[in-house]
Amino acid sequence: MAKVLMVDDDREFLESCATVLQAQGHTVVLAENSDEGKAKAVSDQPDIIFLDIMMDQPDDGIALAHALRKQGVSTPIVMLSAVSKVTGQQYGKCDQDVLPCEDFLEKPVSPQSLIKKIETVLQG
Repeated sequence: MAKVLMVDDDREFLESCATVLQAQGHTVVLAENSDEGKAKAVSDQPDIIFLDIMMDQPDDGIALAHALRKQGVSTPIVMLSAVSKVTGQQYGKCDQDVLPCEDFLEKPVSPQSLIKKIETVLQG
């Protein structure tokens, strides 16, 4: 099973994801902000990172993805966002120069789609 790092400023979302993933046998590491996420991405060496785009600042997740790549962290990143529901702006295309990630999940995230995304990205 995978070690999963979830970075999001919504504690309830983190806890519900952890419950679902741990029930499937995954190890889950939680971070509630960019600084904590950056530290845990390095120290805990997860197999996959789920990263919210908007946290304290509207681009915290994007900035963190770039910072991790600059630091040499090559762990697959899946961006999480409810941005299209809030702003109408669509994400969905990863570009290592613009938005360094492997994929996206739109919030709210169903347990099935979270589990499936881990399988898909890690089998990649």
